[in-house]
Amino acid sequence: MARGGWLMLVLGLGILAAALGLGKLRFNPDILSMLPPEMPEVRGLKAFHDGFARQNELLLLIEGGEDDKALLAEAAESLTGALEASGAVRRARWRQQWEEQGAGLSELLAYLWLNGPPEIAAGQAARFTGPLAEPALEEALARVATAMEGEDMVMRANDPFGFLRHPSLAVLSAMAEDGDGGFESPDGRAHLVVAEAADALHGYREAGEFLHEVSETIARWQQDEGAGLSVRITGEPAFAAEIGGAMENDMRGTVGITALLIGILFWIVQRRFSLLAGLGGVLGLVFISALGLAGWIFGELSIMAAGFAAILIGLTVDYGVLICQEAKQADHDRRALLGSTGRSILWAAATTAVVFLALNLSSLPGIAQLGTTVAVGIVAGALIMLGLYLPWVARLGAGRASRPRGRGGALPDKAVAGLTVLVAAAASGVLIWQGVPGIEFDSRMMRPRHSEAMAAFDRVQAVFPRWDSGDLQLILEADDDSAMHDRLETARARTDALGGKIVREQFPDGWWPDAASQHANQAPLRTLAADAGRLLALADQVGFADDGLALGRAVFGELARMTGEPLPVFPRSDAARDMTRMFVSRDDSGGGSLLARITPADDADPAGADHALFRELSGDGIWLTGWSLLRPAVSPLVRQDLVRVFLPMAVLMIVMLAVIFRRPGDVGRILLAMALSGLVLLATMAGLGIGWNFLNIAATPLLLGTGIDYGIHVMLALRRNGGNLAAMWHGTGKAVLFCGCSTAIGFGSLCFASNDAMASLGTVAVIGILASTLVSVFLLPGWSRRTEKVVSYPKS
Repeated sequence: MARGGWLMLVLGLGILAAALGLGKLRFNPDILSMLPPEMPEVRGLKAFHDGFARQNELLLLIEGGEDDKALLAEAAESLTGALEASGAVRRARWRQQWEEQGAGLSELLAYLWLNGPPEIAAGQAARFTGPLAEPALEEALARVATAMEGEDMVMRANDPFGFLRHPSLAVLSAMAEDGDGGFESPDGRAHLVVAEAADALHGYREAGEFLHEVSETIARWQQDEGAGLSVRITGEPAFAAEIGGAMENDMRGTVGITALLIGILFWIVQRRFSLLAGLGGVLGLVFISALGLAGWIFGELSIMAAGFAAILIGLTVDYGVLICQEAKQADHDRRALLGSTGRSILWAAATTAVVFLALNLSSLPGIAQLGTTVAVGIVAGALIMLGLYLPWVARLGAGRASRPRGRGGALPDKAVAGLTVLVAAAASGVLIWQGVPGIEFDSRMMRPRHSEAMAAFDRVQAVFPRWDSGDLQLILEADDDSAMHDRLETARARTDALGGKIVREQFPDGWWPDAASQHANQAPLRTLAADAGRLLALADQVGFADDGLALGRAVFGELARMTGEPLPVFPRSDAARDMTRMFVSRDDSGGGSLLARITPADDADPAGADHALFRELSGDGIWLTGWSLLRPAVSPLVRQDLVRVFLPMAVLMIVMLAVIFRRPGDVGRILLAMALSGLVLLATMAGLGIGWNFLNIAATPLLLGTGIDYGIHVMLALRRNGGNLAAMWHGTGKAVLFCGCSTAIGFGSLCFASNDAMASLGTVAVIGILASTLVSVFLLPGWSRRTEKVVSYPKS
């Protein structure tokens, strides 16, 4: 087999091996996966998401008009029945769990009495001992008579033994008062329904199917019993489905738009369908190889990687265009074509890949992953272009180049000097006037622009004001029960240290298992439960209805069971554990997380001036969490990465250029071109009001990479042609101009991405690429003529 045949065989096997990685590839729609996992704010949000976010539940908001006021509870109950009957959900709730799960409530109450302060349980047992029981029950009945109508009277009538007055239930009362636990809005014109998926949702596709089934059921319900009512859907599955689906659509959309527009541009320039077909096929192999390699390396790509396809196509197509343009000089001579393009393409791919690999220095995992994915794809793209597309072009031919005449598109020397000064002065003036672009961050930037789930969540916050109260959650994590109680003491000490910055703290006291308290409470509560028959009969004689004794009878039964079990005891039924999960997420080994809440004072600013002070609450298994806290935490990282990533990247770039050219003058001119392009980019961003965020910062290596690529192509073309500007223009110059336009098209498609952060990446990239292209093609050659006494260049 000929040498070329062996190379193509090896390349084919490499593509096949890479493509097998597609089976391992998954997309992760979680925004937090793009941020540093060790950051306290991120750890807190992940802990909340894993323990309390209800990842399998949708939140439905029913709204009606003035005529529906205070009547929506019936509609919510009706919709709940329709959802459960459809089989789309395992369970739906339209009111508090303790209102509809009697067995779960009695088990929870028994657990809280057993687990609470010993003096409370001892007092309860003493209160109903012997002859003291009857006066206590008569007093309870009197409280029913004096209670105001409504929920309070109902609760007292059904609780003769005062089980609902345990102090540990205070957090539930506070939650109901704040509106966090209420299913009906204060004005009575909106009602919530919680729908739980029939099976666990393991990805955004399954979440999308669940969302679709629920939406269809709601649509049918609205045609009958729900006529005239609106229903909005939000919740974790809705967000996951939207973000994951948007990722796929962005991937397909950017690839499709990029390929189509580049294909049209290529056809206009080359007018050869065979070359266009070959380029499309090779780009497909590059794309498959890059995705497959990403599957082998990462297995899972974050939402940030959704835009890498456009980046990769925009960069690798440049190599194909350069091959076609140079083939007009080399004709069918494969060796000559490889000699005129191979070194340039390999050096350009190597430098661009190194620059993108420098993104691994970033503090943000999403950017590091994007850098590695693009770097690997660029190297694969260069090899595939040289190994497959170059022989294809050499065999078919790309036509003959027209005879270079005059200067071509090269500008006169005086025009180059004047234009350079004018551009630099104008850009500097804009930056002095507007200032350098700042740092911006908002977690909503990564959500779809037109998000029905976010619109529904915003509406819920508007209808239920306490959903947007400004309270912050405190997540406590521990490996066992003893460690959790230590965490609680530490968390209280930290919140107390903030003094007036916190006006209220709500810790779920008595909810986490406490073996010592349970041991102390075991004997008195066992005695109380053993006397249940007498106490229930006495309550009946005093005047409590039989229905009013149901809760007490159930609690006595649970106390009898729990006080006879090994300690520590924790609720075991699904119904009771669903209730405890409002504050407790505990596994069978004793580890897990606890949820508390703090209310900052009106003059406190946890997401601004007081961020550092509130951040002291976090650490050692205690995490203050809230999406608003991400902005002050992430913004310094973006600013830090501009230095942390850019400086090593610049050093690597200079080293690579020195290795390629070995002449300070050539290296200096390319660096000057990149500096001028960067100045134009910053000025344009400032003029358009675009700031840096944790995604468009990834455009930095892209712009450096394209600047290097175009500079390398132009300078090497000048060397090959002995400084002949016309020859450079008709060959490499036109190719680089096409490359810049095609790459800008690729990134231009990102401007229409589903989220603002990805769109900002596309906008910044387009501006920078066009600036790099124009400077490299029209100004860089002129600088070479003005700074070199002799226009001929030594052979490389």
